[in-house]
Amino acid sequence: MNPNPQNGKWSGPDDNSRTLRTDYFIPADLQVDFGKVKEVLSAAITDERLQRFATVAGARTRAVMPVFESTHHCHNISAVLRTADAFGFQDVSFVYHQPDMKFRLSDSVERGSSTWLSARRTNSIAACANALRQAGYMIFLVSLPSFARTSIYYKGELPSFSAQEIGNETFLKVIGQKRIALVSGNEKFGLSENWAEFADGYLHVDMSGFVESLNVSVCAGILLHALRTQWLPRTISHALSAEQQALLVEHWVARSCQNARAIVERESAMLLPWFDFVRGGKFYSPFDL
Repeated sequence: MNPNPQNGKWSGPDDNSRTLRTDYFIPADLQVDFGKVKEVLSAAITDERLQRFATVAGARTRAVMPVFESTHHCHNISAVLRTADAFGFQDVSFVYHQPDMKFRLSDSVERGSSTWLSARRTNSIAACANALRQAGYMIFLVSLPSFARTSIYYKGELPSFSAQEIGNETFLKVIGQKRIALVSGNEKFGLSENWAEFADGYLHVDMSGFVESLNVSVCAGILLHALRTQWLPRTISHALSAEQQALLVEHWVARSCQNARAIVERESAMLLPWFDFVRGGKFYSPFDL
């Protein structure tokens, strides 16, 4: 698929007309420039790389939103970003209760994955959960099979599934046409109790050894792989629209092209506002920060 804007125009929402915080949008005054930065920079990128961008964008989905609360180990953060990218999930959210907590990455682990993802952070569980709910996500909390960390607020009436059960008929019936937010907690303490009022269910990974838990990035990887391979093929299409794919491709071109801003400034300085907008991924701003 070659994701190009239809008629060279953006027909999606602008900053005043979008109905959901999670919608991709372009400000009304910048919509006329949609696609033009890619055109200016295309001479500096090989056709093979552009085709790679198009292929990856065609496989991207926003059907699953991995959410991590107070995950602070740089290797874990890097590993979950790399995993999300590998399985084609575009959006990743991080909830930090301390605004000054650093968002650190390990280059040797994430291998540039953060360049291709829409990763956002907020300090509010409620802001994150409400934005997800409004966007049609069901919120599944990642728990231990024994619910050891979540027992104080575990709601027995909510559905609970293991990784092996993702995609079975019961799971499909529970999810319906919704999206899934997969919420994982801190490496040491698990999830905060405040998630209880937003939870729609629980997901876990069965274990057969002596260990009582898995590393947060390993657990998330198992569940994300199960969602990608067992659930997505059996549900409605959650692929991005051609316009959304084109927006992502232009974002990736602007972020990865060497000396991109200097080239745009030299070739078409009027595009700089659009360049800064699309390069910064500002078309996706899900939380009120």
